[in-house]
Amino acid sequence: MPQKLRIDDFSDVDLQINAKSVPNPQEAYNEVIRILRFDCDIDIDDISENQYEHEISGETEMIFSEIRAREPKDEYSHVYIKVKVYIEMRPAKSDEYDYVGDIEISGSGRVRTDYPQQNWLQKSILWHAFRAFYEKVIYGDVKQVFINDANEYMRKLRDGLKGYFDMLPTIK
Repeated sequence: MPQKLRIDDFSDVDLQINAKSVPNPQEAYNEVIRILRFDCDIDIDDISENQYEHEISGETEMIFSEIRAREPKDEYSHVYIKVKVYIEMRPAKSDEYDYVGDIEISGSGRVRTDYPQQNWLQKSILWHAFRAFYEKVIYGDVKQVFINDANEYMRKLRDGLKGYFDMLPTIK
C-alpha cells in the first residue's frame, strides 16, 4: 500500500442534537441517510455504516450507529462527514407508535487531503517545502471551496434534523 501524507482541515460547523421522548426514534437514522443522499447530494455508494451496536436490557433497547459519508472532490481531496447516532427506546404506550425514546446525534465534517509519499523525492524536506508552498499559494483557494462544502453539508444535516424533530408530535 502506498504511503501518504494525510492532512485534515475540519469544518467550522459541528452537529449536536438531543431529542427527548421522540416517537419511533429509530426513524432518525433513515433521516440522516436521506439528508446526506438528497440534500447534500452524496451518492449512496459513498455512505457507509462503520459501526453498529444494538443492546436490549429489559424493555429498553439501545442502538448506536456511526455513519460516514465521503465525497470525492479531486485526485487528492475528499469531504468526509461522520455522524454518530445514539438511540435509547422502549415500547410506546400508544397505538400510534411502536417505540418512544431519546436520541443523541453528533457529527463533524472535514476535508481530507492525501499527498503521495511513494519515493525518496516525495519524502524529502524539499518536497515538503514545495507542498507547503503549493497548499498556501495555489491549492488553498480550491481547498477553501471544499471546506465550504463540508460546512454546508453540516448545516444541512443540522437544520434538516432540527426540522425533522420539530415536525414530530410531542409525547408526554
